[in-house]
Amino acid sequence: MRSDNIKLKDIVWNTLGTITYSAVSLLLSVVIINICGNIEGGIFSFGFSTFAHLIFIISFFGIRPMHIVDIKYRYSFKDYVHFGIKTFLISIFAGICYISFRYINGNYNSIKSILLLILVLHGALDGFADYFECEYQRVNKLFMSGQSTFFRILSFTATLIIVVYITNNLLIAEIAAFSVECLAFYLFNIARSKNVFKTAKLVDNSNKNQTLFFEALPLFLITFLDMYIFSSAKMSIDANLSDVYSGFFNLLFMPTNVIYLVMTLFMKPILTPLSNAYYNNKDEYRKILFGTFIIALLISIVSFIAAILMGNIYLDLINYVTGNAYSFTRNEIVYNGLSIDYLVFLIVMFGGMFYTICTPMYFAIIIESKQRYLVISYIVVAIISIFISKTYVVNYGIIGAAVSFVISMFLLFVGVIVVKVLTNR
Repeated sequence: MRSDNIKLKDIVWNTLGTITYSAVSLLLSVVIINICGNIEGGIFSFGFSTFAHLIFIISFFGIRPMHIVDIKYRYSFKDYVHFGIKTFLISIFAGICYISFRYINGNYNSIKSILLLILVLHGALDGFADYFECEYQRVNKLFMSGQSTFFRILSFTATLIIVVYITNNLLIAEIAAFSVECLAFYLFNIARSKNVFKTAKLVDNSNKNQTLFFEALPLFLITFLDMYIFSSAKMSIDANLSDVYSGFFNLLFMPTNVIYLVMTLFMKPILTPLSNAYYNNKDEYRKILFGTFIIALLISIVSFIAAILMGNIYLDLINYVTGNAYSFTRNEIVYNGLSIDYLVFLIVMFGGMFYTICTPMYFAIIIESKQRYLVISYIVVAIISIFISKTYVVNYGIIGAAVSFVISMFLLFVGVIVVKVLTNR
């Protein structure tokens, strides 16, 4: 019998898994910059936190909210995982195509291309693992989902740090880390899940695959466009500025990622009870949704105030742990005595507020099965983001990237709120 009560072990392991997932990007970027320099560090930072995450979204096809709240089992786990095998392969193909395009056009050299290719494999595997971790949550074993994320990401991170320290070679370290991650994926998902839900005898049911594809397609488009909009400034830096600036911008971006992941951490265990409330008690549903919106607003405001008061401390820490790899930015005063890194940091944090605040409304739209209405809004915002990010980065550099991010996040926020209001009239 299902129970939607959130147990202590669910909270603990879900928290550990999410914190690990959110913290490793900063940790690995700092380590790579210190050992391999700010050029390879910039390549890794962009590849791991931005490009691989877009590949991750293609691999899991944005299906997480739909899978978790499918409490009526319209699709079995076999349906989901067989579909996931296909999206896993498609995501790798998409990554190879993008890297090849950049290489042929002279944007990437062979070293950068190979380094990014290994991270494509990491992102694809990360996405495929999500099908298993969603099923853990659907069968009320959220703690197993958290354990899978924690140990899989920990194994990748520890191996990468150890091997890059020993060999001083990022490529060897990435290959070793991905190999160990594959082993962890097998142990904590394929092998372990046999005691929880069956994963063998996958039957290719074309009809189920087709219906799942068309039902999930709007959700995938929204999720992918959402992350592309979120990452458009980083993509423009990668395309138009040096790898050094990719690393610099990603380090300043880390607190924004952490704040959003904190919000996701809070939302994840609530999704199933929120879904049940939507089907069984609309008043309770609205109460829970309003409460999460208020929490998102408070998290955003407190985070921005903390950024104003403690931003320079974070920036000093970044310069210290990276061996002053970006110390040149501290001497570049751009506005009323403010250094470029502090100003970019505040602008990015301000943009992140809009992204965090609209998170509960985004999940509510998914639960209400009205995601198709978001597609047009997201397409429009994505097109605008492509235009403004390139224009601002080319003309204003790193400051332009931060400003384009704020504009994109504001437009994203407006689009989500408008859709939520109009579809509930």
